Amino acid sequence: MTVWYIENIVPYEGMITLDTPNVEVTVIELTGVGKYYMITGYLDLSNMQSINEINMREYIDLGGGVYKKYLTYKYRGEQLDPIIMLTPKYFTPNDNYKLTLTLLTGTSLQIPYKLLLFKYNYREV
Repeated sequence: MTVWYIENIVPYEGMITLDTPNVEVTVIELTGVGKYYMITGYLDLSNMQSINEINMREYIDLGGGVYKKYLTYKYRGEQLDPIIMLTPKYFTPNDNYKLTLTLLTGTSLQIPYKLLLFKYNYREV
């Protein structure tokens, strides 16, 4: 019987600064992970002001060497619920993932993030 387990958890924490309109900024790009993996985490939009508008985009490459847009989320103004969860996404060893943010309108903005990369392995028992 095959038993899957979490081999490693890699945290990614930081702050993204968006200061130039219409420039897509990469928060995280996972390539060549070499294991089955899952990515999840949070972004904090507490610093958004009424004049700010941003796009959050997720891209996936299912092993073909080309990213394709998975989802685009648009956020405008002050956020009543500022914590955004990235829903967990599961990938095979050859898949790639990228998360980006783009300032569309407004003033410079800093967005804190905390993401977790779960690497999986398996063994026969």
